[in-house]
Amino acid sequence: MTRSVQITYYLSFLLVFTYVIIRGFSLGITHDEALTYKIIQGDEILRDTANHHWLNTHLSAFFSSLFGAKEFVLRLPNILSFALFWFYLYRIAKTFLTASFTQIALIFLLCANPFVIDFFSLCRGYGMSLAFITASLYYLFRIYQSKEHKNGRDHAFTMGFAILALASNLNTLNYFLIAFALVLLNLVLTKPKHWITWLSAILLVCAITLYFGLDQLFFLKNKNELYYGSGRLSLTIDNMFYSGVHSLEAKFKDIRLLRYLLFGLLLTASIIAFRKKRLFNPGAIALLVLTSVVLALFLEHLLFDALYPIGRSTLYIYPIILFALLLNFDGIKLKIFRFVALSISWIFVLNNLFDFYEYRNKTITWKEDQHVKEGMLLVKNDIRDKETHTISCTWIYEPMINYYRLEYQVPVHAVFRDGINDSTEYKFIHYTDLEGLNKTKKDQFFFFHIRECGLVVSKKGFISSKKI
Repeated sequence: MTRSVQITYYLSFLLVFTYVIIRGFSLGITHDEALTYKIIQGDEILRDTANHHWLNTHLSAFFSSLFGAKEFVLRLPNILSFALFWFYLYRIAKTFLTASFTQIALIFLLCANPFVIDFFSLCRGYGMSLAFITASLYYLFRIYQSKEHKNGRDHAFTMGFAILALASNLNTLNYFLIAFALVLLNLVLTKPKHWITWLSAILLVCAITLYFGLDQLFFLKNKNELYYGSGRLSLTIDNMFYSGVHSLEAKFKDIRLLRYLLFGLLLTASIIAFRKKRLFNPGAIALLVLTSVVLALFLEHLLFDALYPIGRSTLYIYPIILFALLLNFDGIKLKIFRFVALSISWIFVLNNLFDFYEYRNKTITWKEDQHVKEGMLLVKNDIRDKETHTISCTWIYEPMINYYRLEYQVPVHAVFRDGINDSTEYKFIHYTDLEGLNKTKKDQFFFFHIRECGLVVSKKGFISSKKI
């Protein structure tokens, strides 16, 4: 790795990590984060839902027990996981990539992707799972790059990080199973020192993990909690393009061309991978992992009627696709190809600068939540006496209002998911809640962001001079 590329990596870390920290402070809590907060507070019903990402919940609970439960503290495990994510991207680039254009493309296409970076500032577990899978892949590539191993340490690290990813987010189960199979295969083929001991230990720990993972998965399926997804694999691919590059949604209504381009690049990468002298090289392993993930998703859909992932559920697939391409394209010497790849990487960064600015104080996934904090603080400042006031809301705002009520000492009663009550003093209404809007006079709207996020806050007896 040249010095200029190293500086690029260090600057990328400094800029993006600073951005992640600032957003961790400035973002108001989102609906799903507030549900995690309720689990931490002891809500047993929510503990049995898909919102309970085990490791994320427990680490957030640990930090909140030390420093309180403000938004930044709850998000601290995911914020810190960005450093781990960057560290293993750096190690993968330095260890397995030799060309500057692939090294730069790796850091730019992942760390300059607002959709990927969004989740490192949120208490959801997706940032942690992404970091742990990247770390696991690094060790998986290592064990297949070396012909001999002194011991099974790298094998253990591969599965250790895969287990942490699974504990952070259950949708990484497919990767866990694929990594497990590849680690066992390599242990049997290479037979490092004390390999039977390593094999037995990994088998035992992974079998226990798999039992609890599958048990939770079928539990959630039986409760109809696994409802987020798509019925078509092509929609998953298209959604990944739209999520990864937000401007595409405005420019490409028919995205099939990009889908076919991706297939073509992956086919080219496959040809390059299997023409190498060693069949099991890091590039081939990345392609094998990607192919196995897609095949597993197809079989799940076929056998269990499972939905294909979309949105945040696809997050862990981004680095796998990128590794499958870059690890195989790294050896291409054609100057025009390197120039085009480098140019695309820089265009990607420049194209996303506006998105980074636009989403500095809101999230990509939970846009409707962005002004709830502002509204609750406005209510707090509006209350002059020491009484506890009444409030009702559209169901989507319930966990956030209760969070601010407790953590920001807003003197209002607890709210429930029973809709707008005409008798309450304050009302938080989403613009799609027509019944709630009909119960409220427009001249009582004293805070609203209808176009931006759909939020309307009204106060009984308030006369507004503003027009909506």
